[in-house]
Amino acid sequence: MESLPESSTSTPPSVATSPPLPPPSTVPRACDPCRTRKIRCDRNVPCAHCKQAKIECFVNLESRPKEKRAARVLVTPQYERKIDHIDRRLEVVVSLLQDLKAQLPPKSSHVPSPGSDPTAARGPSIKLTPPVASPPSHSPSHRSEGPPASVVEGDSSLTAHSTFANDVLHKVVDQLEDPSRIQMSDTLDTLRQLVDAMKQQSASHEMAYPNAQSFALSASAMLKGLELPPIEKSVKVLSLARADGFSPLSWIYGAFPATMLPETCMRVYFSDDYTISEYIVVNASLHLLFWAVDHLTPLPDNGTHAPYAIMCGKNIEVALANLPLHMPTDMISIMALISGAMYVIELSKPSLAWILTSKASELCQTLGYHRIDTYRSEDPESAQTKQFLFWAVYTISQGLCLRLGRCSTIQDYDITIPYPFSTELHRRPIYGYSTLWVRAAKLQAEIYERLYCPNAIAQPDNVRRSRLHALVRSSDELEALAASTFDEFEELCREAAGDAITRFFNTADKVMRLSMLCTIHRAVPNPPGSPTTFSDECIAAARATLNEHHACMDINDAANLGLLATYMNWTILFCPFVPFITLFVNVIETLDRHDLSLLRAFLASISSSEQGPETEAIVKTRRLFQVLYNVALHYVENTGRGKETTSGSSTQVEQDGIDAYLATLGFSAQGMTDTQQQQQQQQQQQQSREAYMAGEADESQTTRGVNPMLWMGSGAQLEDWFYSNQQMTDLEFAWDADERF
Repeated sequence: MESLPESSTSTPPSVATSPPLPPPSTVPRACDPCRTRKIRCDRNVPCAHCKQAKIECFVNLESRPKEKRAARVLVTPQYERKIDHIDRRLEVVVSLLQDLKAQLPPKSSHVPSPGSDPTAARGPSIKLTPPVASPPSHSPSHRSEGPPASVVEGDSSLTAHSTFANDVLHKVVDQLEDPSRIQMSDTLDTLRQLVDAMKQQSASHEMAYPNAQSFALSASAMLKGLELPPIEKSVKVLSLARADGFSPLSWIYGAFPATMLPETCMRVYFSDDYTISEYIVVNASLHLLFWAVDHLTPLPDNGTHAPYAIMCGKNIEVALANLPLHMPTDMISIMALISGAMYVIELSKPSLAWILTSKASELCQTLGYHRIDTYRSEDPESAQTKQFLFWAVYTISQGLCLRLGRCSTIQDYDITIPYPFSTELHRRPIYGYSTLWVRAAKLQAEIYERLYCPNAIAQPDNVRRSRLHALVRSSDELEALAASTFDEFEELCREAAGDAITRFFNTADKVMRLSMLCTIHRAVPNPPGSPTTFSDECIAAARATLNEHHACMDINDAANLGLLATYMNWTILFCPFVPFITLFVNVIETLDRHDLSLLRAFLASISSSEQGPETEAIVKTRRLFQVLYNVALHYVENTGRGKETTSGSSTQVEQDGIDAYLATLGFSAQGMTDTQQQQQQQQQQQQSREAYMAGEADESQTTRGVNPMLWMGSGAQLEDWFYSNQQMTDLEFAWDADERF
């Protein structure tokens, strides 16, 4: 057999450097030319194809075919999904590392000298960092050191009620051992992941403005660098707001002296002599007016104003993120703070609203806006404006007491000015309804103070029930005031805002009042031996709330108002929406399918995809309610199927396990008599008393021991969890389970 020469002038470079071919019997593979041309080689030397093509036949033994095959990348849908999954996980890790880096304290406290600071030549500046860590990172005066803290909400918060319901469901379903548990496992896992994420939520997420940008400029340069809506658009909506009979917009003038808002607006647009408070007031007013023109009073000859509202909203966030701690003690500062608080409530940020209203209440009390003696030398218009501002601060601040479970920054015994009322000087619906809103906010603060604060929880049963009855009477008085207010201002509101908007906001207010009534009854459950945890009055109030909610949504849908997001922020999220949790627990206890249908209808009504942009909190609240409904639905179906089955030991064993565990939770167990239930509950109550009196519990157990609701028939493991979880963060800002896990 011929052998190939080692080198020649016609030999390719690769041939010249390749080793000699082995004997034919040891040729390991096809020759390189055949491999390159992807044809079958007979592995002779030379092979038939190389002979026919009259080319050099060679084999490079130094190459590694297996390594080349391993280097090939197979891109299939399966691999693409895996790569995408890894990429998403890496993004989460990188984001967490960035947050951790931003939260670490500086290694050195060295402050650069003016000579070493490249911005020193331009004068004083405020160095801003991205808002991903927390609002304290926005400015040096707000920067804090140490590990990130969690937002602490009290026992009246929606988070506490929601997690209480989650705990009940997990403990009950954990007793299931057969197919029922498997069918519910996915839904329960999702719910558990939501709660775990809520436990890990730090204050940095709650305190961050989502649209605030980072600027390495001085405060004045930063404000002038932001874009404002076209002046002609702003002037037009301001003119509409001031026009008579245009009350959906004109009510905003009730908070300002006659010429203050237009003058401040012109100063911000055309002058450098304005403050950050004036900038916030102008942008907040324009934001509201542009939104109102689109949603409440659309003009036929105008396009959408949504981009201008969004533009103003971003300006508000940047300015709020850089407010100084020591603000000027004047009326415009209070206006800026209350305007900012109303804006962040629309973002579903109650803790941010609390910070702003707390500062506003401090300024109001410093200026004496809450004392009648302050206005002895004031003209009536100025006095009414200042009092209106104070009551606006009071309304939001007191409402947040119940929402967040915190004590009020404004005490009623320190207020001597009268409630707001519409006089002949300013006969606007906003003044008439303000009295109703102030009274409702006062009741919200009283609910927390008298039923949900630590001191109230420690009171004996008879004291708590006495307080409950007093608050129920206050709720009845508030309902009567609402009826009289509506009768007085109904015609004026219909002429100014239209029938649909008037009925919508009146119905939304009633939903909140009924929700508050349910929260009152919720604080004192049934005594031992009762078939249900909650009283009949509590369940009736919850049902009435959901029925009124459906009426409100019918008005919104029929008139195509597009106010679902506003309703969610100011009605469902501003006041803890206890009715849904109440009916959910009642469904678990009684298998009431009518209540289950109310929960289903509630979810359907807040799940519309055509109601405009939604905040993260709205989406997550709806998601939690959806998970709770799914759990209740599966539980009712599985338990009902177990009742209908007369044969089969596994079903009976499963039902017996459910009954026994429901009894330990204080529910009406189907396999126990009332006497057995009462004896078991009394034993639990006695153990709780003894543990508390003997001081044997640890810190968390001591908190549970002082809870008298353990001695009132709801069962230690039900209320025990509810009153021991003080560190839970707000629901609306928890990580979504699908995004994080």
